[in-house]
Amino acid sequence: MARISVIIVSYNAAEQLAAALRSVAELPEVKADPNFAQVIVSDNGSRDDSVAQAKAVYPSAVVLENGANLGFAKACNIGARHASSPLLFFFNPDARVHSGTLKNAVDYFESHPDVAMAGAKLLNEDGSVAESCGEFDTWWQAFLRSSAWGELPLFRTQANGYRLRQWDYGSERDVDLVVGAAMFIRADVFASLGGFDERFFLYHEEIDFAHRLRDRGMRVVYLPQCVVTHAGEQGGSQQTWGKSGVLGWRQRSRRLYWIKHHGLLWYWSLSAALIGRYALYAAALVAVVIVVRKAVIHTP
Repeated sequence: MARISVIIVSYNAAEQLAAALRSVAELPEVKADPNFAQVIVSDNGSRDDSVAQAKAVYPSAVVLENGANLGFAKACNIGARHASSPLLFFFNPDARVHSGTLKNAVDYFESHPDVAMAGAKLLNEDGSVAESCGEFDTWWQAFLRSSAWGELPLFRTQANGYRLRQWDYGSERDVDLVVGAAMFIRADVFASLGGFDERFFLYHEEIDFAHRLRDRGMRVVYLPQCVVTHAGEQGGSQQTWGKSGVLGWRQRSRRLYWIKHHGLLWYWSLSAALIGRYALYAAALVAVVIVVRKAVIHTP
């Protein structure tokens, strides 16, 4: 039996998918033992040659043709149902895995039975470290994020993930959530929670899952010994979905997440505050206009 099942959801990203699969095939642990990793490609009705590329680059991969774009969460769940190993690795097609990552993850989970989910250290394509994990929003942090006030010097230290942005990602630590581009989840835990919530078509499915884990007292960790280069939105989802599509799905998923985990009162009060800030902007503008007019009138 494989030690780990690598699950990649593909949708019209043939060249990136091929590169991702090559990075898995070239891992020392996979070269030494071809049965170390089971590779599963869950294809969401790609119109390019994603399926053909997957079969050519990684002949032993299980390629599932879903026939239509079912969304990321559902495609992951379909892939997980075909997994045969105790550890799942959900891996974006716009990412490349570094040497030793799968072995390091397997070794870690075998020696830490209390850990349910983990994330890899993500690198940008220029080699710089990307934000690889995060924190759950409080009401105030959600307001700062959605209003962009979190970028103001007065509020920056109160913004979501501020402390993580001051950290070098060089050490293992427990975190609230990890980025879905490269995440490890125990297969039995994934099954016991019913997999990802398929209402999250794109984005926030991993945050929702991590939140459900926390509600059950289960650990989520960040693992610096597992390294992945990730193209990110500019090289991945924006090319596939377009910028407006990415933003639209992100907003829909964020709204669903907030309502699911915080309730309608929390969400509507946040919405009212976000709308209300425009009244503050308008009042400030009126005040400025009045001051300017008075200054002009009294100028000799």
